[in-house]
Amino acid sequence: MEASQPDAAPGSGGHGTLEILGVIKLFEDNGIACCVIGTSALKYFGAWRIRHDWELCVPTELLEKASSLLRSDPHDTIFEPAKHERPQIRSLIHTFPRFKFKGINLFFDLVPAHDAHIICHPSNFEWSRTGLPYPKLDSYAQSLLDTLSWVDITDLIDGMDLTEEWGATHLDLDKTNDVAWAFDKNEKIRASVPLTLGSCFLEVDEGPLSLREIWDNEVRTKAKRLGEETPKEVYLTRFRVRGSRDPRLTKEAFA
Repeated sequence: MEASQPDAAPGSGGHGTLEILGVIKLFEDNGIACCVIGTSALKYFGAWRIRHDWELCVPTELLEKASSLLRSDPHDTIFEPAKHERPQIRSLIHTFPRFKFKGINLFFDLVPAHDAHIICHPSNFEWSRTGLPYPKLDSYAQSLLDTLSWVDITDLIDGMDLTEEWGATHLDLDKTNDVAWAFDKNEKIRASVPLTLGSCFLEVDEGPLSLREIWDNEVRTKAKRLGEETPKEVYLTRFRVRGSRDPRLTKEAFA
């Protein structure tokens, strides 16, 4: 009996950018808008993140259509469903479709727009220099605030070196986070895992909290997030060297 061959590395220097572009084009050709979110989006906006899966956002009402398309002939010769390893904190990703490229060590998840708190429509996208669609910066920042995605908010601020003034101009800060969305998500999280003494730690923050206070505090503390490996004499933020340009203008294999 022959031993199975190990999966090949993804293209684009191991990032899989071209393969993911192929998935997005397949969706577009079948009337399904799609944009890249999650860790990949934060990398595009300059954060130093390690990606495990690509996350592709599709309209909530088209999630099943997108999943079925990938499982249908002839696309099932390229993609196969994949299991999630375990539930993640503040996330329903373990309940959404996950796929793997056959013969390639490359995974991606389909995420409904409601969960991402994003309007998944091309009018709300911007495109990287390699052609990948991402949410527009202001839309993405607003979604992270509305959902109290604390770590992602600070990574986005530090990646793009955003300011209080930018937030005041481009974001709706005169409100609280989306409490109804948080209640709904927590109900779904509780329904998706065994209820234990510790399962509550998987849930999202419900608030309500002032978005202006959150934004201004996270922007004002950029310098405090610098450390020994990112000295202030060299770095503006954890991710931006002084004098560096907008990270979206660089043609990186991962974006």
